[in-house]
Amino acid sequence: MGKEPNSNAVNLICEGTHIVGDIKTKNDIRIDGTIKGKIHTSGRLVVGNTAKIEGNIECVNVDVIGVVIGNITAEAAVTLKAPARIVGDILSSVLSIEEGVFFDGKCQMVKKDIRETKEVQK
Repeated sequence: MGKEPNSNAVNLICEGTHIVGDIKTKNDIRIDGTIKGKIHTSGRLVVGNTAKIEGNIECVNVDVIGVVIGNITAEAAVTLKAPARIVGDILSSVLSIEEGVFFDGKCQMVKKDIRETKEVQK
């Protein structure tokens, strides 16, 4: 008998934790540690103020307060909160940037159905 995963569960990677490798989850995830690898979640991602991510991110929604060195692709919204530092491109339907955020990259805001069409054409 398989047990259904708890849809309210949140993964937590604490400060001081270092992971080298990709992370894939269906649930929400909060990262306060260091990740070198891709992150893919079908939920919400929170990059805490002590977090450093070196790799691309694919998610539904993301709040960034820490450091991301890599591209961010979000189906819905990207929220950059001070003192976040992002070096990489952002593809999202909605983008919010607070004063005090450092962002070095390009941003493309498209609706999900347009993004899927572009990916099929590649």
